[in-house]
This record gives sequence, structure tokens and C-alpha cells, in this order.
Amino acid sequence: MSEVKTKVVFHDPENPNSGYTIENPYATVQKINTDLVKAGFVEIPVFQLLHILNYLYVGAKRDSKKSFFTSKATRALNQWFETKQTYKFWRKNLKPLKDHYCPDL
Repeated sequence: MSEVKTKVVFHDPENPNSGYTIENPYATVQKINTDLVKAGFVEIPVFQLLHILNYLYVGAKRDSKKSFFTSKATRALNQWFETKQTYKFWRKNLKPLKDHYCPDL
């Protein structure tokens, strides 16, 4: 049985400016082991996780919209993990995940 995965298809592989299509963006998930939920783990689609990490780390560098980015990331993470934690908590505890997926942030 084949597992459905997220796939990036380039319109013209020889031309890097031709564009691309992301097929099944929510298919590939990241499993995060945690004590915050009864199941002991949370599976977050990688596509959405990248957005959350972007808001959590890049948003802090944007003074004009910092509160928007940080509150959006905190709200999404609290919803996924069924808890109520602060922005600083998530930023500290998700650093290894950020370093894995987005080392340049």
C-alpha cells in the first residue's frame, strides 16, 4: 500500500522560473511526541507547521505586525496541542523543530 505524500511538481523542470504546483499539501505530517495531549503525540501537516514556524520566528522580527504574527502562531499551537501556553513557551520548545525545517530563520 502506498502512502499519499506531499509532492512538488515543477511546470518546466529546466526553467526554474516556470512555477510549480504543490499536490496534497496537507498529506505529509510531522509527528510530535508530547505530554500535553492524552494521545501522547500530535500530528501536524508539515505545510501548516511551516506557516506556524514562520509566524513564530519571522513574525518576531517585524515590529509593525509582531503582535499579529505571534498571536496567530500561539493560537494555532494552543489549538493543536489542546492547551493554553504563551508565545515564549512555544518559541523555546519548538526551536529544535525550527532548526530542522527552517535553519535559515
